[in-house]
Amino acid sequence: MENRKVLYDHLTVSEKNGAIYMNDERMIVISASAFGTLRKDLMTNLGIERMKGFLIRYGWDLAVKDAQKALQMNLSSIEEIAITGPALHMIKGHTQVHTNYLQVNRAVDQTVESIHMEGYWQNSYEAEEHMSRFGRSQSPVCYTLIGYASGYLSTICNHMVVFKEFTCEAMGHQECRWVGKSLPLWNGEVNDLLQYFEDTPIVKELEMTYEKLLEERNNLSRTSAIHKKLTEEIINGNDLQSIADVVFETTGLPVIIENAKFRTFAHAGLSREQFAVVDDDFQTFLRGNKKMIHPQKVHHYESFSFTKKIIAGNHSRLITPIILQKKVIGYCSFIYPEGIDHYSEIDSIILERISTVSSLYLLNEKTSFETEERMKGHFLEQVLQGQIASKQEILKRGGFLGLDLDQPYYIFVLQYQQIQGQTENELFIHEEVMETILSYFKEKDMKVLVGNLAGNIVLLVQSSLIGQRDLSAFHDSFIQYLRKIHKRCTFQMGISSKAEHMDVASVYYEEAIIALRMTNPTTKNVVIFDSLGVVGLFINNQNEGVLQKSAQKLLGPLYSMDSTKNSDLLKTLYVFLENGGNLEQTAAHLSLSMSGLRYRIQKIETMLGQDLRNPAVNYQLFLTLQVLIISGKVMI
Repeated sequence: MENRKVLYDHLTVSEKNGAIYMNDERMIVISASAFGTLRKDLMTNLGIERMKGFLIRYGWDLAVKDAQKALQMNLSSIEEIAITGPALHMIKGHTQVHTNYLQVNRAVDQTVESIHMEGYWQNSYEAEEHMSRFGRSQSPVCYTLIGYASGYLSTICNHMVVFKEFTCEAMGHQECRWVGKSLPLWNGEVNDLLQYFEDTPIVKELEMTYEKLLEERNNLSRTSAIHKKLTEEIINGNDLQSIADVVFETTGLPVIIENAKFRTFAHAGLSREQFAVVDDDFQTFLRGNKKMIHPQKVHHYESFSFTKKIIAGNHSRLITPIILQKKVIGYCSFIYPEGIDHYSEIDSIILERISTVSSLYLLNEKTSFETEERMKGHFLEQVLQGQIASKQEILKRGGFLGLDLDQPYYIFVLQYQQIQGQTENELFIHEEVMETILSYFKEKDMKVLVGNLAGNIVLLVQSSLIGQRDLSAFHDSFIQYLRKIHKRCTFQMGISSKAEHMDVASVYYEEAIIALRMTNPTTKNVVIFDSLGVVGLFINNQNEGVLQKSAQKLLGPLYSMDSTKNSDLLKTLYVFLENGGNLEQTAAHLSLSMSGLRYRIQKIETMLGQDLRNPAVNYQLFLTLQVLIISGKVMI
């Protein structure tokens, strides 16, 4: 208060000319509203960033002169001089200042080594004017107050002191809370504010703007030229390797184009040895950053769904996704040597152009591939339904599709169901499963016919593709892959015996259907027809009617009565026989107690009039149930 009184004593109004003076310096009085108008015009004409810098420097200049006057007032300490600054603030009507904390550290020669000051402003004229003209702000707006406080303390301390506003009345807070510290004490926290304290002439800024526009024009021209060349590559029917070569020739940057699993489509600018090193380095990086993989989607890297900088062990890369039909199907990357972790904006723009062109190429490839596969699928369906009776005609049409069908083959019939509780669109799931199957064999470079028949997916797989491998190993690998990709589905598959001639493919299709009926989603998801033994032969030789009459006689009331009423008993009998009469295994499989199982077995023996411990009876019953299951008369 005493400091403020002293300052008021230096404030005079000349009766002679009406001028206002403080410490012999002429002052003027301007309304806060007029300043608000100036602030608005500055924002409109210069933009918020230039306006912010202008007001901060304006406040700084006001404070420098006040600080110089305060230093001449013979005040007793630097602390007292520092407190005089807020008093000057209030005299000029800027705001009401409250100081909560002040600490000054001095060097050996008593000069100020550092200063730390905290407090808050109330009734800030800047906050008030901003609210009246623009409404509530998302950030602090007291720029002249920040500039004034920073300029004042910087002058009296003879080193850079920066104030930062943390709350503001324009943001809806009760007061404008601030902290002022010597620059080193901030530890880089206010580096973003320092640019506003630098006085850049408008002419210099215009020069910088012109240079920036010129750079942008050159970038646009360069990008347009590259995009034109890449488009020409697509129009001319060239592949991704050609696209990669053009990019490297134009930019001088090594480029890699990969699929969604980071298997390389094409690369340019790297020798074979260099590529091997970079690829190994990146695979190591991926293994060490497993959190990037989306937990619900195999091989989907969530962190790479936008253009991103990656710093691996021995190289860095700029990577962007290739997106097709709203799915990430691959990636494009620029490769940089170790130690380079910054990239120009033009690199990102060019890389995204490469991604777009690669997407167009892959869309064309996908469309061609799917069209060809649909033709193959339709052809397979015609063969299986006997619509092409002549073997020569089948072989000829297969030749048109690039297939040599005069070779031994197997028929696979695949069935899938959504796991209980999953309610996704069935058509969508079917398309996804079909796409997975086609991609699986495409990646393995295997020509397989895939079609749809009677609600199942049918595959014709030539035995030469299986080669020396065991058929079981082949189908296990295939089924495991499907289950890994489509975790919300269960898969079952029946496989025919080896066929020699295409004109009897429908017979082997029936074999695969019979084998499919013998599968179980929990215990046996793949059955090969040959493993059915004599049961398969009976059905295949069309003895189903005879065997079914025998089944009705042998099973008696257990089969002839209401099938739904006795379905649990039939299932219990089948599982009991399948487990060789082992009660413990049967109870575990059916999730029954031993007493419950014994009750069912006793009831079955009573209904059949047979002793289930008799091996001959067991064999006949098991064979009969298998026939009924294969023929679709009983569902287990």
